[in-house]
Amino acid sequence: MKKVTIIHGYSASPYDHWFPWLQEKIHSVYDIDVEVLRMPNSAEPKVEAWLSKLRDKIGTPTNETFVIAHSLGSIAFLRYLDSLQESFTLGGMILVSPFDKPLEAFPILDSFVDVTLDYEELARNTLQKYVIFSDNDMYVPPYVTKALSAKLDCALFEVPRGGHFLGIEGFETFPELYEIVKQMITKSA
Repeated sequence: MKKVTIIHGYSASPYDHWFPWLQEKIHSVYDIDVEVLRMPNSAEPKVEAWLSKLRDKIGTPTNETFVIAHSLGSIAFLRYLDSLQESFTLGGMILVSPFDKPLEAFPILDSFVDVTLDYEELARNTLQKYVIFSDNDMYVPPYVTKALSAKLDCALFEVPRGGHFLGIEGFETFPELYEIVKQMITKSA
């Protein structure tokens, strides 16, 4: 059975930004299990604690596993996939404002990017891959997101003037993201 998992980012919770809206929207239209994970200690995140949570909640992904990750949640998820010993096929992922380089404003997150990922294998084992970014993201430079998208061979979508896609920037809903979710779920049918 298809499952969608949403992973929030730094200093966030399942109730922030567009997460509750997207969870409800997907569930009501597709009758799919949708969970927004509560990542441990998001104000002072630790790599191992986040990887452990993803291991517990996602396990070994299948072609019916879909993940939507925001910001820090994206690199945590990529690290998780990269750490899997067993082979897997991920149905799809949408990374929103992802990064894999240190962020000047957030040195607390450096440990998450202190890793060498096998981007080719991650790309090969993921059936559908999308990245969403904004031209005016104040936390994650657009060039970092674009470079990561290229390494993973993702379809790249720009939302002009979207910032970091936070609730305080008007992102209590996120229709552009939902359109990509619909496309991903439909293609997997």
